[in-house]
Amino acid sequence: MSRMVETLQFVEYRIGKQKFAIEIHRLYEVLSYCPIAPMPGAPPFLEGLLDLRGELVPVIDLRKKLGEQDCRNEMQTRILIVRLFQQKLGFIVDAADQVYAVSVEAILPPPESSQWILAVIQHEQSLLVVLDLEKILTETEQTGLRSLQVPVMKS
Repeated sequence: MSRMVETLQFVEYRIGKQKFAIEIHRLYEVLSYCPIAPMPGAPPFLEGLLDLRGELVPVIDLRKKLGEQDCRNEMQTRILIVRLFQQKLGFIVDAADQVYAVSVEAILPPPESSQWILAVIQHEQSLLVVLDLEKILTETEQTGLRSLQVPVMKS
């Protein structure tokens, strides 16, 4: 009798040479990079706003947040649209192009010293880091996001 192995689906994304993953159910969509409107007076971590079919979405450059020095927007640059803190947020990454079904047995707990890592996935010949996106932003940054009160545009 064969045993069923539970799997979860993840989308792989890349920042610099590091590979990351996010559970597919946490994503609304993955967009090709498009212009982002800067917001005067916005917190410094906020790249600006994106018009997503009439809905204004705050966008954070995850590359900068993780300390990446060379952040260039190229053909493969993507914006991950996720729901965090009761609102949609965009995270700019270098690339996002693979979907994987991962056995729960391949999902490992994070190293003890890691504050932003939720888990590590062993996939083929590489390790994918699952970030805890809620912990990426400080309390002050979360408060700044909540205070934005981004309106929904009428079309």
